[in-house]
Amino acid sequence: MSEQQTGLKQFWTQVIVEVKKGDINLSLWEALENAVPIAIEGDTLVLGFAPVNMKHSGYIRNPSNQGIVRRAIETAAGRRLTVQLIEGETLDAWERYKERRQAREETTEGTSRVGIQHKDAVARWLELARQIRDLYYDIGGREQPLNHARFLIKAIPLIHETEQEMRDLDDNEELLEVELNKIFDRIASLCQIPGGLVALEYLRYKGSRKKA
Repeated sequence: MSEQQTGLKQFWTQVIVEVKKGDINLSLWEALENAVPIAIEGDTLVLGFAPVNMKHSGYIRNPSNQGIVRRAIETAAGRRLTVQLIEGETLDAWERYKERRQAREETTEGTSRVGIQHKDAVARWLELARQIRDLYYDIGGREQPLNHARFLIKAIPLIHETEQEMRDLDDNEELLEVELNKIFDRIASLCQIPGGLVALEYLRYKGSRKKA
């Protein structure tokens, strides 16, 4: 046994002694005796349990026992430590636990980032829908086909600009098509023309921009 392990074992024995100075609590005492002090990293005390003994960790987590354990640890260590309970009794088990925790955090962070991007994209498409509406109602003589055409000439470049922005933000082809179709349907409803015709004019414009 290394000097560090010996020191941890002695420290943990002292913690148990401090706890047992208080009221009789056989379940907590048994839990502490089955816990293995693995490491102190910074302000964290890592306690491990063999898989068969992991059930005892609940007694240490129990809110009515946490204060008892915290005060005993503080007395033995001379400072306050946060307790981390894991399954496994070795440093390798602790390293694996940290790796799994980091992987979960990265996954959560990635999911949050995607969620934020999605919200930003939806907000931008909603802003475009507002611009399209305002553009239409700013046109005089809206009932005239020629003015519908003038409206389309102004609206289609706005749609193309937004699509390019969204591809830079989040190149989600499925979301792009959904939002584009919503815009086409909105314009079709305003102008009382088929949505497919609006989409056709958009694709023609988009194709001309590529050639240019």
